[in-house]
Amino acid sequence: MSARKWERGIFLLIALFATVACSETAMQSAKCDSRLGVPAGDQAAAPEHEVDYKAFNSTFLRPEVAKLYGIDRDEKLGVVMVSVYEKDALGVGVEACVSGGAKNLLGQAKGLNFDEIREGQAIYHISTFRFSPEEHITFEVDVEIAATGETHELKWKQQFWKG
Repeated sequence: MSARKWERGIFLLIALFATVACSETAMQSAKCDSRLGVPAGDQAAAPEHEVDYKAFNSTFLRPEVAKLYGIDRDEKLGVVMVSVYEKDALGVGVEACVSGGAKNLLGQAKGLNFDEIREGQAIYHISTFRFSPEEHITFEVDVEIAATGETHELKWKQQFWKG
């Protein structure tokens, strides 16, 4: 991961953890269900948007932040966070539909149910998942940008440890 993306990811985490936000999960699900008819990868990425993603152990969250977002702090619970924003406007979120899943090395699938969190101009999509200690997980996440219909297929592998 480049230094710029790492710094931007830290900025997004700090913004997420330091503020109060409201969840619009039901509204996001309804909007996404009606738009996700385009298969992921059919359109090229537009240069004005950037998709940022990360996964981490839920014990990395401060207790008050975990409580605010309804996330259990558990040494075997992970968090996935996806954000889409304008490249030229740091912190300005872009509406998107986010869906996906994860698999361990044995091929056991774990669905990811993303909640949308809005804080000021920032928009975050967060899901949790269970893992076993030292487990390698492959994430496959589809992101469709609402305004343009452009899609991004994210796929990455990460190892998780008890926190």
